[in-house]
Amino acid sequence: MPENLVKLIKVFGAALDATDFPLSLQIKRNYLNQLAQNLVIDPNFIDPYEGLLLFSRVLSKDKYLKMGKFPIESWLTPKPNLEDLPLMNQLEFQKFTSKGAIRIYSERLDNYVKNNILPDFPLMIGVDHSLTGGVLNALSHEFGPEELLILIFDAHFDGLPANISLNIAKYMNEHPKETNPLISEHINTINENLNIVDTYTCASFLFYLLKEKVIIPENLIIFGCQDYPDVKFRSLDDPRILEFVEFYNEMEQKGVKFIPKSDTSTMIRKLSTILKETEKSKMYISFDTDVGALREIIATRFRNAIGIDQTTIINAAKSIKNVINSKKIDLIGLDIMEIETYLLNRVFPKSGRTDQTIKVIDSFLDVFI
Repeated sequence: MPENLVKLIKVFGAALDATDFPLSLQIKRNYLNQLAQNLVIDPNFIDPYEGLLLFSRVLSKDKYLKMGKFPIESWLTPKPNLEDLPLMNQLEFQKFTSKGAIRIYSERLDNYVKNNILPDFPLMIGVDHSLTGGVLNALSHEFGPEELLILIFDAHFDGLPANISLNIAKYMNEHPKETNPLISEHINTINENLNIVDTYTCASFLFYLLKEKVIIPENLIIFGCQDYPDVKFRSLDDPRILEFVEFYNEMEQKGVKFIPKSDTSTMIRKLSTILKETEKSKMYISFDTDVGALREIIATRFRNAIGIDQTTIINAAKSIKNVINSKKIDLIGLDIMEIETYLLNRVFPKSGRTDQTIKVIDSFLDVFI
């Protein structure tokens, strides 16, 4: 970490979990039904922030100042209160999202960071990736968007308007046997009559930040994305696919850098080249756990594609750190998002696997802090 980085590292939780996926809601209902019968056997933590404070080797160190949690209504968290059971249905969550309430929480987080964290170093541990937008708003206001370089580890480009995502999901629903790297988060709930309002969500928040010039496209890097249209996908002749490809082309023309999942050496080489060419003085890193889904990381909300392994993740982190040191870039914030509370640290007897999300996070943080 650069010598001029503030010494105080403020860790806080942000456990907004507003997904309306049927499986996620069923898991929450099951949890509450068990809670009502005093059957819950894993009450050690109710969100990722508590989980990491309990089990993280890195965050146990004294240099991390634990700030507590950004306030969120209990029914919107991973493990709601018992009285929230009637709200655990798709309609309530869809109403919440369609009226733009996720953006309201992002704006509240913007104020929270300004009032409670800055000018110190924000380290957010959370769920819904849209809240990264709140931190970026605060940092953009503090330092200016021109100097702010944003590097996001993510299996998806969270800058897609909802109508494009929905059209892709409809296409995939019509072509279930077609092999392509694009897997939409809407695929499990798609039907002919489904309509999604274009609004600020974990899948689209970057679109709004770019549109409103909170961040600058040439200062945005997406590492590990799997929804980047490859050659085969670009050859498909369907208006929905063409719209999607054109959107990606426009993003690249504006300056957004995509590093799709491929072999490790290619990804690291491309990342190093991009970083060595930057002249920016401030960097923010956002780590969406789904970038490594179903490898060492199991506890991530979106497990619809196999991500990159821990070795690639850590090699990328070391490459970033080398550039930070050589170019004297200030790392001004970091977050770990999209953690699935119910799978964190879980042991899976049938497969013999154990979730290693916290181990990966610790190794990642070790590189930078």
